Amino acid sequence: MTLEEFESIINATLDEIEEAFPGCLENVAVCVEERCGRIPKQAVKLRHGDTLMGLYQGVPRTERSYNEIWMMPDKITLFVQPILAEAKCLGRPAAEVIREVVWHEVGHLLGLDEKRARAAEQRRRGF
Repeated sequence: MTLEEFESIINATLDEIEEAFPGCLENVAVCVEERCGRIPKQAVKLRHGDTLMGLYQGVPRTERSYNEIWMMPDKITLFVQPILAEAKCLGRPAAEVIREVVWHEVGHLLGLDEKRARAAEQRRRGF
C-alpha cells in the first residue's frame, strides 16, 4: 500500500466521522508517521503485547470548559508500519484496520477511555 492510498483511507474515514459528528474534528491535526518512535509504553498505557498504532494527544472534548477557546490543536497520529503489520498478522484488509484506528483515536478525542474505545470498536465490527 502506498502512502497516498493510506492517507486516502484516513481522509475518507475522517469525512465519514465528520458527517456522523459534525464539527467534532475542528482544531484537530491528523498526522501520519512511519513508526511510533520513542514514545514510552507507560506514557500511553499500553497493555503487554499491544502495539501502538495511533495516538491521540490533547484535551478530550468532554474535559473542556466553554472558555478554553484558545487551545492548541488536538493531534491524532497514525503509525503506518504498525497498522500494516497488524492487518497482515490478523489477515484483514489494511483499509479496515486503518479505519478502526482512526475511529479509535477520534473516540479518545470525544472522551472515550481505552476500555470504552475498544468496546465501540467491537460494536462497529458487529461483535
